[in-house]
Amino acid sequence: MNEDGIDRPAVLAAIRMDRHAVDRLAARGLITGDARDQALALIEPPRRWGLWAGRLLGTVGAALVLSGIVYFFAFNWNAIPPFAKLGAIAAMIAAACLAVALLGFGRRASEPAAAAAVTLVGVFLAVEGQIYQTGADAWTLFAAWAGLTLAWALLACSAATWAVWIAVAAVTLITWWDQTQPADASFHTGRSLSLMVLFGMALGAREALAARGFSWPAARWTRFYLALPILVAGAQLAFFLLEDLRGFGPAEWAAIALITLALAAMGTVYRYAIPDVVMLAAVTLAGCAIADFALFRLLANGSRRTDMGTFFLMGLATLALFAAAVAWLRSVSRRMEVRP
Repeated sequence: MNEDGIDRPAVLAAIRMDRHAVDRLAARGLITGDARDQALALIEPPRRWGLWAGRLLGTVGAALVLSGIVYFFAFNWNAIPPFAKLGAIAAMIAAACLAVALLGFGRRASEPAAAAAVTLVGVFLAVEGQIYQTGADAWTLFAAWAGLTLAWALLACSAATWAVWIAVAAVTLITWWDQTQPADASFHTGRSLSLMVLFGMALGAREALAARGFSWPAARWTRFYLALPILVAGAQLAFFLLEDLRGFGPAEWAAIALITLALAAMGTVYRYAIPDVVMLAAVTLAGCAIADFALFRLLANGSRRTDMGTFFLMGLATLALFAAAVAWLRSVSRRMEVRP
């Protein structure tokens, strides 16, 4: 503890240091080349690629095994008795759950088994639905799949398991809209907004848990896995609504306002609360694409026919818009570099 009451070692220990930060220090001449090499050896050991490769191969291997199980039952469907089909899948589910229990919940080694248990529940329901034909819509299968595996996903504390569960929940929403609602403007709006709400809630939970020190949802890929569907669904809905400017009403304006609010909220969070240049670039790209298409529809006056002058003006506007976005992102990136 120093005279000013600040524990400087603790303050230094709280500063996040990665490869990019070390490279920036070396580029500015604040550390020597030897110090840079030593720092990189501590941050990224030479054998780290082996750990990364092992995790990648383990994930790919688990995915291939699960795919093989699905194709095995599909190829040998008529040759396997009904109870043998269900019994084999149930045994595999029990084996996966037992493996997680033995290896420990929330452990990296148990993640493939936890995700396999969730996946095999869906295989079990699909096989059961083929054996005992009920005529129910496909969305009920996915809804049952998500409902039956929710408690397991909460208990597993595994990012891979949550990724599978959220994918199942998203397919449930999509199939429900496709099979129960007429394909009109409300259908497209409701489906896209419901997906944005689902992934938005999951992204908010992910950031809150990571901020509280939980390690299992803090992997950076989970942020992109949850954020990109929000941006894609928002941009797709905006394009659909802006296609017919002449039919714009209060509902369309409300949907555009919600999309704008969602993009603004994500941009604010990843600019100030959780600085992330890559996420900020993705949000900016989605916003620029929507703004560019809106300008095109305004110049075309809502018509589907455009002249060469409109395309020329749109070319200039697109270059100016994205050039301004790139310049702004570079400026923000430099300010983030010097942020303590």
